[in-house]
Amino acid sequence: RPLILDRKVLINKEQWRGTIVEFNIEGDYLRARPKILEYFKQTAMVNPYANLTFVDPKGRLYKFTRATANMPEPPKETDPHPYGVDVELLQRLIQMTPYKTMQEFLKNHFHRVGDITAQKFQVFSGLTTATCKKHGNLDHQDINWTGGPSCPRCGQPLTLSASKNPKKLSHQEIVRLMQHLKKFKEFLPPDASCLSPLGEELLKAGIMKELNPEYLVVNQRKPATYAGHPFIIELGIAYGGDIPRKSSFVIYRFANKIPLLYDEASDVSYRVINSMNWRRYKVSPDMPIAIVVHICSTKVPYKTVGKEFIADRPEVRKEVANALREVGRQLQHFLSKREHVDREKKRLSVFAKYLPRIAEFSTTLAGKEKRPDIQKLIKSVQKYGTEEK
Repeated sequence: RPLILDRKVLINKEQWRGTIVEFNIEGDYLRARPKILEYFKQTAMVNPYANLTFVDPKGRLYKFTRATANMPEPPKETDPHPYGVDVELLQRLIQMTPYKTMQEFLKNHFHRVGDITAQKFQVFSGLTTATCKKHGNLDHQDINWTGGPSCPRCGQPLTLSASKNPKKLSHQEIVRLMQHLKKFKEFLPPDASCLSPLGEELLKAGIMKELNPEYLVVNQRKPATYAGHPFIIELGIAYGGDIPRKSSFVIYRFANKIPLLYDEASDVSYRVINSMNWRRYKVSPDMPIAIVVHICSTKVPYKTVGKEFIADRPEVRKEVANALREVGRQLQHFLSKREHVDREKKRLSVFAKYLPRIAEFSTTLAGKEKRPDIQKLIKSVQKYGTEEK
């Protein structure tokens, strides 16, 4: 619990709402300043609905104004998924549970586990036996579960042995229970309602506010899971504008709306981005391109205790790669269209430059005083340029 040194109640005349956090830390601000300012910038990017104000030790004010008043959908509380539990969590659940049978324990403490699934798992793990009077004990895969457990050969209802009391399980039995929970393949995937992703519109607003690109496309993947933990990948690719040209892409990484500033080369996003064949999308690393990757999860798969980069898990890698391909195709379409427009503008600009002279010479050669009207073509050139802008 925090040690409260002072507590005050103030009258809120201006009806101000928000959170103020004040704390003091020691450090070398002169050396840390670039990273601190970059952290605020990226925080403003991934939280475009928040106003951020920072006064540094020199008294300089940095203010990041929000781009929208819309907020992402808040997450909903859910039970843990069976694939995501460990021995420690199982022990805590068993200690706190009021239920005295494994059937009720599984149904009420785990995400998306119903009556039939709980019965199947107990037979699978050996916590319960399913017995047919004619054919003896049956494996969970050999049982007809439709309308209640029955024997597929004779159709007779099966007798299930009494469900164990979870509080009477030994430590070794709890360890085996955890192992069986991870091996059982018939649990439904976790629901993503427990997540709070930004959404495409908010991600766009944040990137536009901080990077001011010429072109921007974002993609939010459908919910996926790893080890029983749901996650959502949101990815944006921005081109031109205020984005600088470098020898490689500018990469912004976020986890649950928190910027990740260090160990970029170890992150799964960096590896996927650098393994992509960008030439097929008419893209090269020296272009003014920024790639924004946000992972939202109940348990972000950090590689280290410092939580500095995301581990290279196959499920996460797949979703990042698919999101990159989607935005890459749209960027390719934009670059192809722009290249075509640039060619047309260059060609028409030649006409616009020489048509007045041609019109003048042709009028003289024809012995006429009035030159032909070339303004329609000139206007079409100007209109083409205006549409591109």
